[in-house]
Amino acid sequence: MHSQRLFIGMHACTESNELGLEESIDFLKRIWGSCLEWGNQRIDFIGKSVKQLSDFLAKFNSKREIHDPHVFLEKLEKYNDTKRITPVSQVDVVRQTELLQKFHSVGIKTAALIMRFLCLDCNFFRVDKSKLIPPLDRVNYRMCEQLFSKEYVSEKLGEFEDSFDKKANFGFADIGSSVLGKDRVLIDNLWFIGHFYHYGRDRKDCNVREGAKVVDYPYLINVIDKLPDRCPFSDYGCRRSV
Repeated sequence: MHSQRLFIGMHACTESNELGLEESIDFLKRIWGSCLEWGNQRIDFIGKSVKQLSDFLAKFNSKREIHDPHVFLEKLEKYNDTKRITPVSQVDVVRQTELLQKFHSVGIKTAALIMRFLCLDCNFFRVDKSKLIPPLDRVNYRMCEQLFSKEYVSEKLGEFEDSFDKKANFGFADIGSSVLGKDRVLIDNLWFIGHFYHYGRDRKDCNVREGAKVVDYPYLINVIDKLPDRCPFSDYGCRRSV
């Protein structure tokens, strides 16, 4: 599932805000379903969630509406029967991320991942990217432990879990802000390094995963050959968590 995440991240349409209404609806449903799949959701849960999304997207009447983050947020609040708390002239990225969790099987990590793809990788919405929440998962948690110490990460994110709550995800965003400032969402790129160089408890080195280009990622054959043989942090004292 993680390889699919990388695939969409590298091949996302950088001009998806130019898609027509029907193409935009299809694009959203594909991103939505993929993000739920990465979370290992049951296929029937994914279907129910996408069906609910389809019902919501039927409220849009034009390309302009569906790509306007002001309109999108307003319709989200109406659809979920929640009181509007932000002026129409403002785009509240955090509020939009939280409202996505009203849909079936969408938690904070999935909502943050959907928003990252739509706003950062795809330009589906033009928003203040400094407000995007980086999605926290186990790979990112372990990478933060190696970079910032286990004590600091435990204080900011809580204990290691199979999945992380809203508080932990916002803590991850705070770590991103302290390191990257307005580009805080890019701390999620630690996932790429963690997955390719650190994934697997039996590995104690920082070399790229064996067989990746042949078995797991055949469509990346022209990309992975250009990756460093060692973890990019190796020269800065990178170490494996054991």
